[in-house]
Amino acid sequence: MSTAGKVLSIVVALFTIVWMILAAGVAQLNTNANTTLHELEAQVEKLSVDVEAAKTDVVHLLDETGSVQEKVDRGLMVLRSRANDLEKARSQMIEMLTRAQYQIAILEQTVKDSQDTLANRNEELESEKKALADARSEVKTLIAQTSAMMTELGSLREKFQTTYGSALDQLGGKQ
Repeated sequence: MSTAGKVLSIVVALFTIVWMILAAGVAQLNTNANTTLHELEAQVEKLSVDVEAAKTDVVHLLDETGSVQEKVDRGLMVLRSRANDLEKARSQMIEMLTRAQYQIAILEQTVKDSQDTLANRNEELESEKKALADARSEVKTLIAQTSAMMTELGSLREKFQTTYGSALDQLGGKQ
């Protein structure tokens, strides 16, 4: 064989070995890829089942959420109704309290005015009593003065009668 043939035979043998190593590598790669693909397909199936279960759970949770939301809304409406009732009762109580305070203020003012009027009446009564006592004292004084004057009038009448009689007698005797 010629040198070129010998070199080529060695190169072919080497390439054959390389091709076998490459074929083994490709076969190993295919095996690994198939294993990985099989594992990934199993994971995809598992995830598909999990997704379906999750969808079912989500639907169930949405149903529960809807019913819970309805319960919460009903409870909230009841609480708002009660709050409105309490606010109405509070407003009525405040109104009644305000009216009562107004009436108390009116009564207090009436009592104060009555007390002032009573004090004025008592002062008037005292001044009237004093004026009455003064008038009685003056009447007694006047009665005493009238008595004295009546007595003096009586004596003056007697004197007048006496003087008149004597004047008549004197006039009568001269005529």
